[in-house]
Amino acid sequence: MSKLRDFIVISRGHLLIGSLANPLLGTALAAGNIRTFLSMPVFVYFALYYLLIIFACNINCLFDVEVDGKYKTYLSEATRSFGIRNLKVVLFLEALFIAYLLYWLFSNGYYITGLISIAGFLCGFLYSAEPVRIKKRGFWSPFPVVIGLYTLPLLGGWFLFQNTLPVYFIVFVASYALINEGITLVNTVEDHSEDKKEGIRTWSHVFGQQNTLRIAGLFTVFGLGTVISLFVNFVNMPPVSLFLLVLSAVSIPFVIKQVNMVRKAENLEKSAKFHAKRMPKWFVMTRFPLLFLAISLLF
Repeated sequence: MSKLRDFIVISRGHLLIGSLANPLLGTALAAGNIRTFLSMPVFVYFALYYLLIIFACNINCLFDVEVDGKYKTYLSEATRSFGIRNLKVVLFLEALFIAYLLYWLFSNGYYITGLISIAGFLCGFLYSAEPVRIKKRGFWSPFPVVIGLYTLPLLGGWFLFQNTLPVYFIVFVASYALINEGITLVNTVEDHSEDKKEGIRTWSHVFGQQNTLRIAGLFTVFGLGTVISLFVNFVNMPPVSLFLLVLSAVSIPFVIKQVNMVRKAENLEKSAKFHAKRMPKWFVMTRFPLLFLAISLLF
């Protein structure tokens, strides 16, 4: 059981629950009806997404084990307790399962979704792995996250059932990616000093802590585009869906306010460390009302 607990820690188990929405939002908006949404392609894509995100988390812990030993000891201790050799074996097995699920997608004609998933795999790998290690490359550091974690999963799910990209969905995906990245940038400022000592250069170092938090606040404001795009496209939605739309219209501004509060403090890094504990809650509040809304539209 201790190995299982270690694996959950190095797989960021506390964030995986909030990630449920990422692969399902695109499929729910594209499926058209609940029967299609509950079909085998969605289950395969969902399993593939979770393998991809767990692989990305595991590869991150493998390459960050020394850094985590100084600043995030719970991650380093879990990695070493699980065993570096064991982790490498697990990563190999994860890659095999990912390859099999990709094969299933391609062999069943889901070519675009398969290619998007490969791009997601590369984002997760190159973000942490040497020698590329994009996470330390200044201006480019957030792009694997905003693209691989917040953009591609929605697009991959969409192309399971659709062949074109309507304007409303493009606006939805862009808004969804921005609000999630806005929240994530709080974590970037939280790790400012630790990253600087380890030669990891992020937006917090490129633009400064204050400007990074301003960008974070601005990005979250664009998240309102998720609500607007769905309202415009589904203007005659049923009462349950309308209620969930209103819930999103309330919860998203609440998160916007919370994120913008981070930069009000005198010590920005300390403020970011304090507020970053709320990130899982912010992700749930912004993602799940949208997911339930998208599913309600299928009935």
